[in-house]
Order: sequence, then structure tokens, then C-alpha cells
Amino acid sequence: MYRFAAASAALIVLTGPALADPPRHDTILTTLDQFMIARSVSAKCGHADPATATSFQRHYRLVTEQAMIELKALSSDLTRERIEQVMADHYSEIDRHVAAIVAQESCDGSHIKEALQKYDNVANAADAQIMANKNN
Repeated sequence: MYRFAAASAALIVLTGPALADPPRHDTILTTLDQFMIARSVSAKCGHADPATATSFQRHYRLVTEQAMIELKALSSDLTRERIEQVMADHYSEIDRHVAAIVAQESCDGSHIKEALQKYDNVANAADAQIMANKNN
């Protein structure tokens, strides 16, 4: 149970500054946070065309799988289903934060534009680059 709490705390701690601070690429969990933010912003602001959305989702799945491996390494007693639930809960929390920022800034705000740029960068990145970032 302690390992689960530590893994959950790590995810929650990363969410707070994710929109305010420049992105940190020191862990796959940080990268996943940035992807979750970009995904939520894009969904709220109707940003992506179908081809861009498909490309982003492919990269998002790659990073999600790597993050699941990292969480399993942090807490080996967690099942895949529990890790998926933790990640879904974490995304819901990010989505709530994004909704508040969109309500405050609109889709034209600087934080939102930054997240949309991240979304486009991810969608246009090569798979090799996404996988290389997991090691940074």
C-alpha cells in the first residue's frame, strides 16, 4: 500500500506545476504529464484535425506504455488494471485543471497556446524521437 501511495503522490506532485513551469524531460512520467495536458487542451479547444489527432494518439500510447512500465518498477505490487486506474484518475485531475485555465484564459491564452504547440510538436514528431525522450 505504501508503494501505491508513493506512486500516486509522484503523479499528483507532477501535475501542479505542469502548466506553469517549462516542461522537464527528466522522466517518462513528466513527459506523460505534458502529453496529458496537451491532449486535454486540444480536446477542450477543438484544435486537431483527424490526421493530427491520430498521430498524437499514437505517440501518446507509446508514452503511456512506457509510463506504465515505470510505475510498475516504482511499485511492483500494482496490477496493470490499478496502474491504468491511477493514470485515468490523474488525467481526470489534469483535465479539471485545464478546464479551469481555459475558463480563465480562453483558448487564446498563453498557457493554452503553449500546450497546443506541444500537441502539434508531438503529433509531428518521429516515433524515434518520442522513444528517445523516454530515456532523458
